[in-house]
Amino acid sequence: MGDREAQKTAWEVEQGTLVAGYLNGTQGTDYEARAADAEPSDVVLISPTVRFPARNAQVVSIPLDFRHRDDKQTVIRVQERLAQFLKERGIDEIYVGLSLGGEGEMHGMARPQVEQLADLIVQKRGDQDVTLQYHDTYEHFPELAELVHTIFISRPDVFCGMQIDIPAGGAIPPDGRWIEEGIRHKLARYGGEEAVRNLTLIIGVAGFVDDEQVVAFQRAFCEANLPFAEIYINTPFDGTVCLKAAR
Repeated sequence: MGDREAQKTAWEVEQGTLVAGYLNGTQGTDYEARAADAEPSDVVLISPTVRFPARNAQVVSIPLDFRHRDDKQTVIRVQERLAQFLKERGIDEIYVGLSLGGEGEMHGMARPQVEQLADLIVQKRGDQDVTLQYHDTYEHFPELAELVHTIFISRPDVFCGMQIDIPAGGAIPPDGRWIEEGIRHKLARYGGEEAVRNLTLIIGVAGFVDDEQVVAFQRAFCEANLPFAEIYINTPFDGTVCLKAAR
């Protein structure tokens, strides 16, 4: 198994562990998440005491950010440089979400621009989550604003370790469309609703999907119209939310 595949598997098990913790806390189960041996499951929630039936689960990440990038890996370099500069400034536990403009998406950011971004993050980080939109940044850093349209900075002590998330570009929608896209993505891959009726779906997200989007999705879709046996969404700030309960 290559490094990338191993990282993907570890992330899937981590998402399954979050859902297992949610079920154990709300339903009194004793589930543990383990990597699945074969498709269509990514992880399996297993009861060590065998008191509860195993739950086979698919895991999907949203925003749908497994884009086919060119070999320059410009976005990855932005992530790596920003992480380095933040660590140099004494920050090693933070979640940062960036929505890049077209220029930043295609060509990345030069070192001085990433350093400027790191300084801005350090300056704006406070006791609450912070979201800087294009106009907030443009007033003082117009060149940076053209490259980075939205900057999300988590409050302290809410995220273990450092994660810098850069989903595929564009405006962040206030509704639940990214959640719907995550579901439809898996549905299309596995052949429609009949093929997934006995599977659990676990949606792993970061700061770009917040409670506003979750609530909007729940208003737009009743459980009866959702595929999969049950659906859970993990968010870093609101925890695990059940979008469709098992029947």
